[in-house]
Amino acid sequence: MSGDQAKEIEAVPPSLQDFKAPVLPDNKLVLFFHPYNFYSQKVLLVLYEKKIDFFPYVVDLCNGEQYSSWFLNLNPKGDVPVLQDGAFIVPNSTHIINYVESKFRGAKHPALKPQQNSKEYDQVLLYEQAVGRLPVGALSLGSFIHDDLKLVPKAPFIGPVRQSCLKNNEKVLDLLRRSVEELASNKAALKNKLDIQVRRRDLVSSREDFQRVLDAVRHFLLYVEQELSAKAPRSEWLTGDEVTLADISLGLLLHRLYQLGFENHYWAFGKLPQVEAYFLRFRQRESYHRLQPSNFAILREMWMRTPGNYKLGAGAGFLVGHI
Repeated sequence: MSGDQAKEIEAVPPSLQDFKAPVLPDNKLVLFFHPYNFYSQKVLLVLYEKKIDFFPYVVDLCNGEQYSSWFLNLNPKGDVPVLQDGAFIVPNSTHIINYVESKFRGAKHPALKPQQNSKEYDQVLLYEQAVGRLPVGALSLGSFIHDDLKLVPKAPFIGPVRQSCLKNNEKVLDLLRRSVEELASNKAALKNKLDIQVRRRDLVSSREDFQRVLDAVRHFLLYVEQELSAKAPRSEWLTGDEVTLADISLGLLLHRLYQLGFENHYWAFGKLPQVEAYFLRFRQRESYHRLQPSNFAILREMWMRTPGNYKLGAGAGFLVGHI
């Protein structure tokens, strides 16, 4: 093989694509998000629970659309989710939830936060802070690295997709570095994000350090088990008979753990029976079902992330079965 031929088949370093600003509907809330991003999912659950109509725009995180000029004009940090309400832009899931909770009230839009200066409000705040302190991103990334955990992952985090997610994490880090180097503005915000991402990667690379993440989740779930046991069977949810923001945070955390395959590690087989029963209740909610992508969407995502040699094997298997 000549030197020129070798260069042709070398992996091309990632580059910032020239994403064009999308054409969006007028007079409608627009949510910029990604369906597998934890904080995007939290906002989606809130919008579904409050029955708020909105236009969804999926940001291509894998190819760096979050670092395109049009998106950085919305959020200089290059993060999803972002909510646009006319000329008003709201980044960050916490700010978005506060905004829609304040704006959309009444019988058509159930409140997810109890009245301030109430015991229930303090309880919601406690759960929100506790879940917010858990490094969910590190938990997800580390679960792809440490095979000794013997997890049972669910779609879309299965098969070759797991390795693809690891490779894509490095690709996105490279895109972020390029953004810091090439963009004239937003350098401080993007540099801070890059530092956080690198620290997260280094944290989960160590099995010992990652165990501390797992232990922090376990301690929180043990606390939840005690609280649910004290309330059972008087109330179904964390603060009473109605779902609150605390339930969305806890339910979504359990959902992520379940998708990553941690249920046997944490609550199944009688380890935390109240947590297990709670998650079963949460999974019955309409908002939870709306959060789940269709089977077609999952298969499409898996196929797009599957390496070429796997695709060839899958195609060969299909042909053998139909000759």
